[in-house]
Amino acid sequence: MWKYLVLFFAFVFGLTNCSVENPLDEQAANNEVEIQNYLKQQGLNFQKTADGMYYSIVSTATTPKPVVADLVTIHYKLSLLSGGLVDSTSRSANQTKSIVFGISQSIFTLPVSMLKAGDKATFLLPSSLAFGGNSFGNVPAYAVIRADVEVISIKNQADQITSMQTAYGLTNPEKTTTGLLFQKTLENPTGAAVAQGQSVKLNYLGRLGYGYIQTDATNKVIYDSKFGAGTLTFLTGSGQLISGFEEAVLKMKVGEKAKAILPYTIGYGTNGNSTIPGYSPLYFEIEIVSAQ
Repeated sequence: MWKYLVLFFAFVFGLTNCSVENPLDEQAANNEVEIQNYLKQQGLNFQKTADGMYYSIVSTATTPKPVVADLVTIHYKLSLLSGGLVDSTSRSANQTKSIVFGISQSIFTLPVSMLKAGDKATFLLPSSLAFGGNSFGNVPAYAVIRADVEVISIKNQADQITSMQTAYGLTNPEKTTTGLLFQKTLENPTGAAVAQGQSVKLNYLGRLGYGYIQTDATNKVIYDSKFGAGTLTFLTGSGQLISGFEEAVLKMKVGEKAKAILPYTIGYGTNGNSTIPGYSPLYFEIEIVSAQ
C-alpha cells in the first residue's frame, strides 16, 4: 500500500513540476516561432547568441567594446515585432541614453556588450531577455522586442572627466592628489576660511556627465544632467558628506563660489546610490554662505 502511495505522490509531484515549468518553455518556443516568422517575412538573416537573442551588426569601428564602469551613450528604438513603438531616444532633441556598463542588468545589457563606438545594430530579444511576463502600455506579457541601437560613444573614467571639464567650463583647474578638479569662480580674499569642525552652510548644484530623462518639481518630464540642488548645512570633519565634496569645501572661504569635478573614488564609489550610478564622476557648483 505504501509503495503505491509513494508512486502516486511522485506522479503528482511530476505533474506539478510540469505545470510550473511548461509555461516558460512554451513561451520560449512561441518566441522562437515569432522571431523565425519575422525574419522570414522581413527577409532578414540574423545571427543567434546562446541566450536566444538574434542580431545583425553594422560595424566599421576599431575601438574596444565596453568594460565595467565605461559610460556607453546610445540612441535606441524599442518596438514590437508588429511595429508598435515601445520607447526611443529623440535625435531631433539630441536626447541620448547613457549607461554605466556592467553595474546593473537591463534590456540593453547584452546588446551593448557586443558593440563598439560607432556601431549600429538590430537585436530581436525574446521575452526572457526583455520584459518577461510583465505587460505595460502596448507591450503584452512575453513579448519579443526589437531593439535598434547606435553607439554614440564609449568613455572610460578619464574620458568622462575630460568631457565634463569642457562641458562645465573648468578652464584651468587645480588637480589635487585625490583627483579632485577644483576652480574658484568667485573669490573673497577677506572671507573667513572654512576649517575642520565648523558648521558650514552652502548652496550647491550637482550634475552628472550626461543628461537623462527625469521629472522636475512640477512633474514635467525633462532631459537634464542635474541630480541635485539646494541649500545644506553640515559639520566639516564629521563624515556626513562624500569626501571629494568636503575636500572642495575646505579649499574655500565664506562668500566664495567654486566648480569641482569629483572622480567616483571620492564620490559615491562603485555602488552609487538611488540616484547616482556607481563609478560616476560628479560635477558641483558650490557657494559658501557661512562657516562657524
